[in-house]
Amino acid sequence: MVPNQSDQGRYDRATRELDPPLAVVDLDAFDRNAADLERRAAGRPIRVASKSIRCRPLTERVLARPGYTGVLAYSLAEALWLCASGTTSDLLVAYPSVDRAALRTLAGDATARRNITLMVDSVEHLDLVDAVVGPDHPAIRVCLELDVSWRPVSGVHIGARRSPLHDPADAVAFARAVLARPGFHLVGIMAYEGQIAGVGDRPPGRPVRAAALRLVQRRSAAELVAR
Repeated sequence: MVPNQSDQGRYDRATRELDPPLAVVDLDAFDRNAADLERRAAGRPIRVASKSIRCRPLTERVLARPGYTGVLAYSLAEALWLCASGTTSDLLVAYPSVDRAALRTLAGDATARRNITLMVDSVEHLDLVDAVVGPDHPAIRVCLELDVSWRPVSGVHIGARRSPLHDPADAVAFARAVLARPGFHLVGIMAYEGQIAGVGDRPPGRPVRAAALRLVQRRSAAELVAR
């Protein structure tokens, strides 16, 4: 949200005795935005992405609203910190972690193991966890990350390169490998269709680009549903 001139003057007056760098958050605007997201979610719970709100009190403020539950944490170290602070008992780490110290802390903390879910996308990652914390570690919650980019023709990749699990057979095979492996508890799957949800489809003054983007989004969505 871009402040208007009257807001800018108010913010400048409120912070004139403070040394930069600093950030100003208009809590009324923050709450209005949170309420609008709840309206658009239409009853579906919203998970807060911590990389977009780099302030724990703001994370706690939005989690206190009825439409929000859990945090998508930027890193395992951050998830451990939010767990220890009591911010939430539902923490999903956004990316596969190779933070050895954090993995050892997770394996040794029963509360953290109940509250934190790791992202995984390969057997090699499971091997690394075992190597770091020992093969007989307590069960660690894991979530499979799928690649839901669009590949309309050979050699063309549209979307984020987030996982090697693109084909359904690969995802099923890896899920079975997790289920058969001691020390890991498979609790969910995640996918980010960045080529659909992460791209504005109405760039101002660029009608041809807008039409092309909407075409890609429609065709990618149809392919993804079928896959």
